[in-house]
Amino acid sequence: MPTIRSTTPRVAIYARQSVDEEQGIGQQLDDCRAECRRREWQIAGEFQDNDTSASKERGPKTAWAAMLKAFDAGEFDAIIVTETSRITRSLVDVLDIRPPRRDIRVVVIREAIDTEHDDFMLKQLVLLAEREVKIKGARAARYAATRRAAGHPTPGKPPHGYRWVPQIERDSAGIRYRIDDAEAEDVRQMFREFLAGAPLGQIARDLSEAGRLTRRGSRWSSSTVRRVLLNPVYAALLAPAQPSGEYDATAIDLEACTPGAWDAIVERDHLVAARSRLIGVAPNHSGTARKWLLSGLAICAVCSTPVRSARGETHPTARIDGSGAAQTLRYHAYRCVKGHFMRNGDIIDEFISEVCIVRLSAADALQLVSPRADRVDIGVLHATREGLKTRRQSIARFVARGLLTDLEADDSLREIADEMRSISDEIARAIREDPLAELAEVDDVRAWWNGSTLARRRLIVEALMTVRIHPVGHGRRVTNLDSAAETVTVEWSRS
Repeated sequence: MPTIRSTTPRVAIYARQSVDEEQGIGQQLDDCRAECRRREWQIAGEFQDNDTSASKERGPKTAWAAMLKAFDAGEFDAIIVTETSRITRSLVDVLDIRPPRRDIRVVVIREAIDTEHDDFMLKQLVLLAEREVKIKGARAARYAATRRAAGHPTPGKPPHGYRWVPQIERDSAGIRYRIDDAEAEDVRQMFREFLAGAPLGQIARDLSEAGRLTRRGSRWSSSTVRRVLLNPVYAALLAPAQPSGEYDATAIDLEACTPGAWDAIVERDHLVAARSRLIGVAPNHSGTARKWLLSGLAICAVCSTPVRSARGETHPTARIDGSGAAQTLRYHAYRCVKGHFMRNGDIIDEFISEVCIVRLSAADALQLVSPRADRVDIGVLHATREGLKTRRQSIARFVARGLLTDLEADDSLREIADEMRSISDEIARAIREDPLAELAEVDDVRAWWNGSTLARRRLIVEALMTVRIHPVGHGRRVTNLDSAAETVTVEWSRS
């Protein structure tokens, strides 16, 4: 039995665009509303898919799916769009709205299509659009392969530390990433501190407390610092493409990366060292961010338990002249978790800082920061790794010429991969910095200490000494460095 339509159809307006632009959707809706007014049609609903491709499958959460569900519920009779490309670029979608599956009347304003009379032109235009999508896809894939071979990244927002170079400003080499000096220093500090042993949370806190925020103006976190330390782009390496929406920095094989055409911010070995410490280790997003120099480092002189930071509060007594008590003040303190003491931490931090500055300024301090005698020769490791790469290429040639079976090649390649992984681990261990190494070239230790991060100061205290804090008894106040020296014991780890 033929479908009986009312003389005035109930119409659903559908608007779609692939890229989120402020005016695009609005203009489509305005044009469709004007056409409905001209024809005196009733608008039963409006459906908008912003930032949605018409050449890919539209999921159940899109306005497209909601519109089909509304038609199935009998809420409208026809769809009106401005252009065929707005409704779809895939014939599969046309089969969703035209017989035999559904019989939705489709009206296209600019191409004067009305499927009540004939849907041949609609299907032809969609087929042409589908063909154009495939041609553009093949062209884009070829261009992407050429671009990657030249070491150029994909267009888009560059990572922290780099700025995108517009085409009009590029040099003859077509470089697309330019180092942002201020942001690049953030990246260098992350690698420097992490390779010296600082926790991710402490690195994030130090950057944020210094007012050095992410590009969005947010504070750094353990997870954002971790992403930086894993990213091969900072060593000027272009990672292999990964499936859309499935990016995983830990799955990137550095050996499969293409040399990038931009300048590196950190050395490749530093990237290898950072990744070796992070990959295979469960991320600790809570971090270990300390606010004070000795939290968790100093120990109680009575029970040898690590001390914790606390907030002390003064309890002033009333003045003799009857004018009342002084204002209650809060202060930074260290406390023994077993209750042996709680002491003002500022004077203790000042004392330990002074002890470190004096020790590192001494004539024999260079012995503390001299390279280890058993230091691995990184140049030899690099040469060995290059030799393994050559062996891997030779095996591929032998297989191609039939001189090796696939099974024999697999065994050899697995052995080479294990050796290369072992060498990368050795390079990572060799490149990890001694927290004192930076001081070898420092002339003014006091200025360096005052300008260094809390993470670096804590690393130096941990490397140089064990700090024991003694109880001082009720009523005694430690207010200067001399009295602090009498109640704090320093046991040197490096002499």
